[in-house]
Amino acid sequence: MPLDRIDRRILAHLQEDADITNAALAERVGLSPSTCLRRVQRLKETGVIRRTVAVVDAEAVGRGLTAVVEVQLSHHGAPQRQDFIARVRQEPAVMQAWGVTGEPDVILVLQLATMSEYQGVIERLFANDPLVERFYTYVAVETYKSRTAVPVEA
Repeated sequence: MPLDRIDRRILAHLQEDADITNAALAERVGLSPSTCLRRVQRLKETGVIRRTVAVVDAEAVGRGLTAVVEVQLSHHGAPQRQDFIARVRQEPAVMQAWGVTGEPDVILVLQLATMSEYQGVIERLFANDPLVERFYTYVAVETYKSRTAVPVEA
């Protein structure tokens, strides 16, 4: 679905504050409330807006340990890879997971409470899996930037 300038402005505002009222959003983007509401509904129906969520401070809820894990797989057969991906998707501590090009095959971002939780995740995902050749973990010590908003301006 092609997005026009107004759609992009709506998306930018909603990414900054999804709690904004429709009337306030309409005013900011220069539309009537009814037209603005129809556009937001269309953006949801077409999947441009996938869901509306609250962004929680991980530190405030006791999950301030962030780990980035590079995973190298021994081979790329479909059935084994699908089993691995299914386990990754089921693991609550995995916040993001990507199949990538380059040396690692998979990059995971974990949000954890403790190092013992990390150890449990590693055991569940990698132990006894012949597909996992090796993995490297980087523990974040500082956050310089962490955003959820996707740039939408043309």
